[in-house]
Amino acid sequence: MNPEAQMNRIRAVYPDAVALLEGSLTFVFLPALLIATGHGPVDLDALLCPHAHSGYTTRLFLSAVVPGPLPNWTEHTLFNKKWYTWSWNNIVADQAWMSILANHLAAFR
Repeated sequence: MNPEAQMNRIRAVYPDAVALLEGSLTFVFLPALLIATGHGPVDLDALLCPHAHSGYTTRLFLSAVVPGPLPNWTEHTLFNKKWYTWSWNNIVADQAWMSILANHLAAFR
């Protein structure tokens, strides 16, 4: 999938989204992403990884751990910053990045 077209789709919903490159891989920085959780909304910076990372098909990294039932939070350093993610796998990379994001956010409901 064309990263520029994918970014345009994400920016249509999240205008402040920024593409970040690590080698040839594009990540999507989503500042102040509003996440609906069972404990109410949480506002955190997020980093969408729409490709395989650390044994997972795709990842969503957050600037802090979200309280609640999500399992096995781990810490990662990306772009010189600490990010946190949970055990949530099999969100495949061969779909639109907005779909990848929506599928990761579904874990909080």
